[in-house]
Amino acid sequence: MTWHIIGAGAIGSLWADRLHRQGEAITLVLRSSEQVDAFNRNGQSLRVESPNKELSVVQCKATWAEDLSVTITHLLITTKAFDALDAINRVKNQLASDATIVVMINGYGVQQTIQETFPDHNILFASTTDGAFNLAPFHTVHAANGNTLIGNLNKKVDSKVSPLCGADWIDDIDSILWRKVAINCCINPVTAIHQCTNGEIFSTEKRAKLTTNLAEEIEQLELKTGIDRHTPLIEEVRSVAELTYKNRSSMLQDVAKGRRTEIEHINGAIVDLAKKYAVDVPYNQEMLKTIQSLTLADRLQE
Repeated sequence: MTWHIIGAGAIGSLWADRLHRQGEAITLVLRSSEQVDAFNRNGQSLRVESPNKELSVVQCKATWAEDLSVTITHLLITTKAFDALDAINRVKNQLASDATIVVMINGYGVQQTIQETFPDHNILFASTTDGAFNLAPFHTVHAANGNTLIGNLNKKVDSKVSPLCGADWIDDIDSILWRKVAINCCINPVTAIHQCTNGEIFSTEKRAKLTTNLAEEIEQLELKTGIDRHTPLIEEVRSVAELTYKNRSSMLQDVAKGRRTEIEHINGAIVDLAKKYAVDVPYNQEMLKTIQSLTLADRLQE
C-alpha cells in the first residue's frame, strides 16, 4: 500500500515515519518541482528525531501534483488549514473512487467545507496532540508524544475503522476539533504576540489575564451555540500549557519567520461564529487583527 502525503512539515513527516515503520510505501506530494529537486538532493529521505533522540531515516519518493500519474488510494493531508482544500483539489483527478482521505489540520471550519465540497468521498478528519517541529527542511524533531483521534463528519458513513495505526476512532470528531481550536485560540496568539513558549503564557499577569479573557469569551459563545463543556476552558488551557511548557507554537514560529499563520481559522473561526450568534468577542477579534498585522507585509509580497 502507498500513502501519498501532502504537507511534508513536522506532522506530515511524523506520520510518514509511523506509516513507513508499518511497512507502507510513502510518496510525498510537494508544492513544486524545485521542492522535489531539493528533496532528491537531500537523499530522498525524511529524518525524524524521536523524543529520546533516536534518529529515523524514512526513505520515500517525492513528486508534485503536475507530475502525478498514478491512482491515489490513500491520501494524508497535513498542510496548513488555509491550504487543505486546495491540496485535495490539486490531486482530485488522481483519486480512486473509494480512496481513503485523512485530513489532519488545525483550525475549525475548513473541515466542514471540505466535507461539503467532496460529499461522495471517504474523508476522515483527525486531531493530534503530538508536538513536533522542523529543525531543517525534511528534518523533524518529535518533541512530545501525544494522542491522535480520528472520525468522520459524514454521518452516513458506517465504517468506524481508523486507517492510521495509533489513531483511535471517535464517533464525535467534531467536538474534538472544536475543543482543540478553543485551546489553540487561548495559547497560540498569546505566544506569538509575546514571543514566549506555551508554558509561559501564565508567567506574567498581563499574559494570564489575556488568556483568561479569551477563554471566557469562547465559553460565552459555547453557551449560545449549545456546545457542552464539562471542564472550564481555562483549566484545559492551563493543563495543555503545562504539558507542552517548552513548546513554541506553530503560530509563534510562523510569525517569527514572516510566514502566513492560521489565525483566520483559529481565532478567526471564533469571530465568524460569534457574528452568526450575535456574541461579542472583542479579545478574539483583537488577536485576529494583531496577528494578521504582524505578517501582513510579508503576505502582500507573496
